[in-house]
Amino acid sequence: MSNSELRSRSEQAESSRNRRWLIAVLIGPLVLGLAAGVWMATVSGDLPDRLASHWGPDGVDGYSSLWTMAAIAVFAGGGSGAVIASLSVLTRGYSAVLARIGVGFGIAFGVLMTGLAVAVVAGQIGLADASQAEIDGPVIWMSAVVGCAAGIVCGWLYRPAEADRTSSADTLSADAAAANQDSMVAADARRTAANRESMTVRISMGPGKWPLSLGTGAAVALSLVFIHPALALLGLPTAALLWIFSSGKAIIDDAGVRVLAGGFWKLMPLAHREIAAASVQDIQALDFGGWGYRISAAGTGFILHSGPALILTAGFNQKYVVSMPDAETAGRACALVNAYRAGLGDEPGTPRG
Repeated sequence: MSNSELRSRSEQAESSRNRRWLIAVLIGPLVLGLAAGVWMATVSGDLPDRLASHWGPDGVDGYSSLWTMAAIAVFAGGGSGAVIASLSVLTRGYSAVLARIGVGFGIAFGVLMTGLAVAVVAGQIGLADASQAEIDGPVIWMSAVVGCAAGIVCGWLYRPAEADRTSSADTLSADAAAANQDSMVAADARRTAANRESMTVRISMGPGKWPLSLGTGAAVALSLVFIHPALALLGLPTAALLWIFSSGKAIIDDAGVRVLAGGFWKLMPLAHREIAAASVQDIQALDFGGWGYRISAAGTGFILHSGPALILTAGFNQKYVVSMPDAETAGRACALVNAYRAGLGDEPGTPRG
């Protein structure tokens, strides 16, 4: 068996293993939160009508309904732990050590926050008036111990492969083909530029953009509704903005290169005369601070995933990065930029709106 076949099998096994971990850390904390919510429903007959939910220097100074406490157990407890742990698995390509720490912390945090909600309710079983309620000490201490133990075990068991910072063979091949004037990709790009035609590349975070935007919007709404119900409406623009910046399209034509977030919000307009060099490289999203429209010391980019990207270098060594759906598309985009830069299309101008 060749080295490439061995590497392919190893990558497939690693991907499958991380997929199982992702499912586990998503479902596990949520199931725990749901179980806590179900338990709260079973003891509802032994609880006061209003539950104490906040304590100040003089005792109880805030109240909530049982369903609010159940929602806190599911979303603030299990949900937050699931989000932290799953994001750690998804970002393992940046640092295997940080991924393991993140998984452990996410599980521990989810168990502890769920246990806190349970302790608040457990301390009020059998009370007619919640004004004298106290948090159940044994429950919260048990939650802390179990959470820490579960976090340590999960962080120890989860062992992703060390981050590979080299570009894949497909990306290296695409970059070489885009730079080689004798390649078919370069020849097609010259014909496209000569006819002043454009290339539109649709880029997206994929199906993950829906749970990211809707989940974050819901989290914002739930966090603010306790302050004032009207503030929960801020969850709508939060979800809308995340959705807009989790998909879009890159347009390359005779005027230059530009990105439209959500298909309409123009970002990073560059005229061909401003571009000093173009290449195809594999990137890590966290090198630029994460996903979406990013401005950092590493450069300005529209980053929707780690992997192949079109890299444009402008004046003062400024780097502009656009995620591409695959290495082949990135190579064609790079070749077209090179063709227009060579003056085979229109005269350099200013990107159009």
